Amino acid sequence: MSSPSHFNYHMKNISFRSQPIGKQDDDHFLVEQFVKNVLSFSSQYGGSNSISYAAVNIIGSYSTFPEYGRDYRRTFAMRTYGPWWDKAPSRSIDYMPQNNTEVMSQDYINVEYHEAVYPIRVSIYETYNPGSVVRIWAQDPNNRWFLLWNGPPQIVPSTPRIFSPPLRSCDFKTKTLRLEFNHSLLDYYTELDAVLLIGTTDLILPKDRSHKRSITNLLKTINCKYPCHWDIHNLTPDYEDAHMDIVHLRETFDEHCIMPKHKMFCAKHVYAKTLCYISGKVLNLYKSKPQFKKGSNSIAFTHNRVSLNESKKSLHGTQSFSVLSHEIITKILRNLDLMSLCRMGRVNKYFNNLVQNPLLYKSLNLKPYWHIISTKALHYLAFKCKYLRRLDLSWCDSFSVSDLEKFLDTCGSLLTHLRLDCCSCIDDSAMLKISTVCKNLNELSLRNCDSIKDQGFLCLENLESLERLDLYRTRIKTQTLCKILRKNRRMRHLDIGGTYEYLNVDEVAMELRNSCPDLESIDLWQAHTLTSQGIDALADCKNLREVDFGWCDSRGSTTGYGDSFRRLLSSCEHLEKVFLVYFRQLTEHDLRALTLCKNLKQLDLLGLRSLTTEVCYAFFINCPKLEMIDLSFCNNITDHSIQQWQQMYPHVAIKKQPTQDMISLV
Repeated sequence: MSSPSHFNYHMKNISFRSQPIGKQDDDHFLVEQFVKNVLSFSSQYGGSNSISYAAVNIIGSYSTFPEYGRDYRRTFAMRTYGPWWDKAPSRSIDYMPQNNTEVMSQDYINVEYHEAVYPIRVSIYETYNPGSVVRIWAQDPNNRWFLLWNGPPQIVPSTPRIFSPPLRSCDFKTKTLRLEFNHSLLDYYTELDAVLLIGTTDLILPKDRSHKRSITNLLKTINCKYPCHWDIHNLTPDYEDAHMDIVHLRETFDEHCIMPKHKMFCAKHVYAKTLCYISGKVLNLYKSKPQFKKGSNSIAFTHNRVSLNESKKSLHGTQSFSVLSHEIITKILRNLDLMSLCRMGRVNKYFNNLVQNPLLYKSLNLKPYWHIISTKALHYLAFKCKYLRRLDLSWCDSFSVSDLEKFLDTCGSLLTHLRLDCCSCIDDSAMLKISTVCKNLNELSLRNCDSIKDQGFLCLENLESLERLDLYRTRIKTQTLCKILRKNRRMRHLDIGGTYEYLNVDEVAMELRNSCPDLESIDLWQAHTLTSQGIDALADCKNLREVDFGWCDSRGSTTGYGDSFRRLLSSCEHLEKVFLVYFRQLTEHDLRALTLCKNLKQLDLLGLRSLTTEVCYAFFINCPKLEMIDLSFCNNITDHSIQQWQQMYPHVAIKKQPTQDMISLV
């Protein structure tokens, strides 16, 4: 492996610039550029006002690559890894799991570049625990999304990596990409340093027809290191020689490539053939809708008309199916995903009538279809959802507030569960409509909905049945949240992580004690206003099963926590997950109280300098259900002790990163 200085010299020309690719025509350029701006993201390890481990760190050229094996605050890290968050008491349950693809995306980030190009390569600089990228999308000039690449999460060696998967042909210019991640196979947090987009200002195609008009296929033949046996999805497994195939292509452009005089394969043509891909399958919900005209007692086709002979051919299967009872047919159809229901409705009138049954649409998970859920899609679905109870519109942002309001007016009165995570359009007006129409909500998730102001949140005071409320990275204020909690006394799960600049967590904790005795989980990630008073209040919520106090240590306080922490752990005997990341003022006496948690399964003690080997050993002895413990950056815990515990307790996943001085998230 070369030194960092050698690598920087080798890669110093990879920046935002234009490079001529043809000797005879200098009007055509190869453009290599790093991220200009982060448009949106689903989560980040860093706080809302922090640059450490934040999404903005992906902007610009790499800063730490190819260093590896340490914890770099100048990278982008997300909040989860492995299976642990899906095992926690606060985990979310899929409303319509049959809609999910084989590989589900758990996080995403949308990035923007300086110049729109025809993409021929996307290179992701992974500096820690690589392997979680599962999809890359490109946005066209009409704001439609095209899937450039998708693949499974990977288990690859723990080394720095430039990940450049083979891209599908893209016959439009783009300057906006979306990366999606699945962290289920990661042993620890992943860290990304930069994302490089390489493209051309004009469309180029390979001369050789065997490459099927794909520049990626041409690059595969040039790249002698593809496929790599340990990194089969990567065109640049050796970062020292990254992009040498593109350099060769540039030098031999006239031999391998042509510039089409007529752009016959424009973006419109591509979308007519392949509207979207989900795990290689074509999906377009609202265009799958058969077109009808209404009659007095019948419905006739006006588009994609089925001929008489075709109808007769399909009748035999229809008649066989129709001998089943209505109840049996409904049970069968409930197992179909939304795409299959849409396609089934196009077979004939009989099947179309079957898929109109509103009992099939009591739960609707549209998150996997985020890229095509628009005004038309919502309109198409609305009339089917007479009995809709659970709706997930997370990540969908191609509709307006008025579109959502019309949808809720039509089919929102019976909703008990509503998820709107990362929906950029959600504002005060949407909140007013939700609080007016959806009176029966048990769950409301508004993660990253940062357009909602305090007046919008005040509308939630009209709800009285909430049991789960997710306000991660929102702008809710203390008094507003307390009013909501007073009205929703059955609250069981509350996430207010990343809201510390707006909330006095102690006041919220006291309101939870007074109004929500059934509370089971509380996420206070980055809530720096937590003191002993708040911990004392939470100790009276005796049904607590999960607490996340990560980075909650009250800065500047010198009083410590007294006996409040011990009181919390001794009174909440059902605790299964306790996260105390960088809780600096905890003493050895405080930590010993964790041995009282006999049901403890997940324990994160990252950065606790007061933790000793003796106390840690007591956890293994007294917490028989322990499945995961993070001891990273605990200076008193030696690698030798870790190795001994791994042999003695193989059923426990022990996390331990190299010891170094902790970096404060400021």
